[in-house]
Amino acid sequence: MKIWMPDRSEKTAVTPATQGKIDMQKVNFNLHTTIVDSIRELPAPTEVHVPVLGCILQIGKGKKVQRGTRVAERPTTHGGDKHAPGAGKVNGINYTHVSITLDGEEESVDPVELGSMEPGKGLLRALRGLGIDTGSLAPAETLIINGLNPEPGITAAEQLLRDEQPTLEAGLALASRIITPKRTVLALAQGYETTLSGCEAVPVKPVYPNSLAPLVAKTVTGRENPEGTVVLSVMDLYSLGQVAGTGLPVRDTVVTVNSGLNYKVLIGTPLSAILANAGIDVEQGDRVILDGPMRGRAVYSLDDGVNRDTYGVTVVRHDAFPAITDEPCINCGECVLNCPARVMPHLISKYAEFNLFENTEAYGIGACFECGLCAYHCVARRPLLQYIRLAKKELAASKSS
Repeated sequence: MKIWMPDRSEKTAVTPATQGKIDMQKVNFNLHTTIVDSIRELPAPTEVHVPVLGCILQIGKGKKVQRGTRVAERPTTHGGDKHAPGAGKVNGINYTHVSITLDGEEESVDPVELGSMEPGKGLLRALRGLGIDTGSLAPAETLIINGLNPEPGITAAEQLLRDEQPTLEAGLALASRIITPKRTVLALAQGYETTLSGCEAVPVKPVYPNSLAPLVAKTVTGRENPEGTVVLSVMDLYSLGQVAGTGLPVRDTVVTVNSGLNYKVLIGTPLSAILANAGIDVEQGDRVILDGPMRGRAVYSLDDGVNRDTYGVTVVRHDAFPAITDEPCINCGECVLNCPARVMPHLISKYAEFNLFENTEAYGIGACFECGLCAYHCVARRPLLQYIRLAKKELAASKSS
């Protein structure tokens, strides 16, 4: 199985007239795909590793758990609490995850009756307690459902729209209760025809990074950073639909594995189990990335488990791309030319590299939506996206202290 690669077939041929000139034609990051297979349900592993980084533990080693038992609490509105996806016993805890040996039993915690709750802080607290990221759930005039695949090589969004309509409809109804929008829009890739109840369909050119929330909002409203607008992804609706239908915490997610099939997997399923089921071997020097090739995070170990918001597992072969380096910036300007947010990634990365995080604010770090195009186009192969994320994290920490 091959990893997604950008389409370079349209590049201009070298002729005597073009010899010596730099070919600046942009790569085509196509997002639209034709889905043939259905979502495959991955068998439950014998052990799950529920990610808990940044959370407050609520469980101890050796404790028995049911499906939906809270194992960690999220101290902020972003991310939601963490839960056991099945019944079993906690066999290990470290700073990144809680390991649970599943016993195959169907015991679960009591469901939460969400239907009788009035929209407000009580309902939002209940949703956070069920594993939902409530950071974007606030009253707004316009609700946009982002139905585009988030990155090249990821097909989970269009697959969910095709195969999980009842769950998405339940999620949309729950989101609408809280947001109470006057206008609800479903942003779709041009040429992709589907619908959700009460949604106005708006086509979006399916070329990355048009699928990212700020650019989807601009396409739909005609304005940058429009006020009174909330953007939820199809994956967000899927999680909301799960809890709306069961009253139990989010249990599974749908991920695209190496630009191929989509799998429904339990939260906490180790990457090793997913790759083995998909028949993908990882060789020395390969990188395994959670999510897609543009914005994903390389993992340290295949024991890492998927999270609620994981939408892809991508294996980058050791010889597929030049290695990231710590070489100095050569000021070629490629990152600036390709930045859709119109910021200066080369300067931001220089300040971040030397821990001068406050200086990055003068060069637009707050406007960056982390598309990863700067790092992709960097001639020096600098880790620009990672520097930007580091600076954002350090700035947030300094302002909260």
